[in-house]
Amino acid sequence: MTLTIIQAIIFISYVTFLMIKFKGPLPSISDSWYELDGLYKSLFTWFCWGLGFLMLFQTDGTSAMFFLSGAGLCFVGAATMFKESMTKTVHFTGAAIGIISALIGIWIERGSNIPLIIWLIFCVLFEISKVPNKTWWIEIIAFFAIIFGLICF
Repeated sequence: MTLTIIQAIIFISYVTFLMIKFKGPLPSISDSWYELDGLYKSLFTWFCWGLGFLMLFQTDGTSAMFFLSGAGLCFVGAATMFKESMTKTVHFTGAAIGIISALIGIWIERGSNIPLIIWLIFCVLFEISKVPNKTWWIEIIAFFAIIFGLICF
């Protein structure tokens, strides 16, 4: 539970910082690396590594899903320049693995597919409604679904 609370604090703090600094959502959380100046760029890496490293220890040992999730998030933090061809694949693959593995890990290890279903429903709704900054909101819902799943199940 302590790991989850720390992850929630890291996530909410960083996203709140971005929302205040940029007066609303960016196209994606990853875009913050491009929007922040100087050493502030490194905050995105620390954000990803903080969430990812703690995710490695969420497992009860029955599957590798949380380990894969943590590794994926750490790769996202390392491959920050997702608009470049050399890091694009690593970044997007890491992000997908980070989100999907955590949601499947909650299903396998905690016995609930509710967070995964919630996230998938929102993904479909965002696609249908053509919501602006869709990737940002998909990431926000993913992290809230993951935190919800880790706390409640």
